[in-house]
Parts: sequence; structure tokens; C-alpha cells
Amino acid sequence: MKETAKKQGLVKNGDFSKGLEGWQSENWHGNFVAKAQKKVVSFEIQEPGRDSWSLQFCTDVSLKEGKSYVFAMKAKALSPRTLNVNIKKNSKKYLPYANGRIIDLSTDWQDYCWQFTMKEDDDAEALLSFDMGGNSAGWSLKDVSLKIATGDDLELSYRGRIQKNSGYFNSPNEPWELRFYSLCGKLLKVLDKGKGGEGMRAYPRIDQSGVMVVKEVKE
Repeated sequence: MKETAKKQGLVKNGDFSKGLEGWQSENWHGNFVAKAQKKVVSFEIQEPGRDSWSLQFCTDVSLKEGKSYVFAMKAKALSPRTLNVNIKKNSKKYLPYANGRIIDLSTDWQDYCWQFTMKEDDDAEALLSFDMGGNSAGWSLKDVSLKIATGDDLELSYRGRIQKNSGYFNSPNEPWELRFYSLCGKLLKVLDKGKGGEGMRAYPRIDQSGVMVVKEVKE
């Protein structure tokens, strides 16, 4: 039991050995059914909805300001599709802590792994969300984990078919900046900014490896 918890890190029941315990299904503008069997969760998309966030599979994780984390998972689909993975503030602002990743799923199991640094205040109830709306292809998930990064992880390369530095974010209601950090947590530049309340915005696509973080700022 202790070894299993160590592998999953901060994600409770990330290996789904206890079925769907600790996880929630959110059908906002559509419908899906999640079933857990033999430590694998399978998702049947009945009504995909229009947007990726129309259907969400979520759990809570605890994050500390200034800490770097490594997220990992395994997934496949009945037919090729994309999936959005987000770690964000669980509030109406939905402030992203790790920029939303758009990952490409194939019909074979693949490993996905990336690193991010928490730039906001401590959050004991951050939301880890798999957004699967807008696509009717069913898919499967297993071995979800989130761990504090160690020195060996500082040069972590992205694994799996991940559209790096892509995705979307919901702009905060307060003034904000879209900041770009190196994988080691160094601020490289400010990519975008706003006065707040602009709604859903797409992350810019850039060739440089790193992490984009939306940060509320004081005027």
C-alpha cells in the first residue's frame, strides 16, 4: 500500500485500484460514462458537447508555491483524438497553475509526462481535470501521478505526443500576465497581458521549450 501511494504521489487513487473513489465526472454540456476495471478507467462519450471542457473527469491535488512538480499518465483511445489536461484553481476564475496541455491519443497505450512550477499561493484543493468534450471517440486512462520534482527531473523532456505550449486558458477577472518560464523555473518573458475578464484565450504557439503560466498582477 505504501509503495502504491509513493508511485501516485499527490494523486489519491491515481492507479484506480479503488475504482472511481476520489474522482468526479462533470457533464456540463454533454454526457459521458466512466467505468473502472482492473486499474483502468474507460470513458464512453455519449454526447460530446461542443467544447473540450463540456465533459470533465477531475480530482483534487495539493500544490505548494515555488515547488516544481512532475505529472505523468498513460492513455489510449478507440480512435485517434486529442485530450486536454489541466491543473488549475477550482473556482469561477479557473486560474491555471500548469498550462493546459493538448495531447494526442493513439489506439496504443502511451506514456505522457511533463514538469511545471507552481507560481501561485499554496492551494490544497487544486483541480486536476481531463477535458474530453468536443470529440465522440472513447478513451482509457491509467497510472496517473503527480510528484514533487527532484534534481534528477530538472532536465525532464516531454514524453508522448504532446502539443507543447498549446491549449487554452480562461483569463482571470483581475489584471493578468501570461509568463513564460524555463523548465527550471526561470522567468524568460511575458507573452501576453490583459485587464481581466477577456474569457477563453488560446495559448500562443512557440518553438522554445518551457512552461506558460497565467499570473494575476497588481496594477
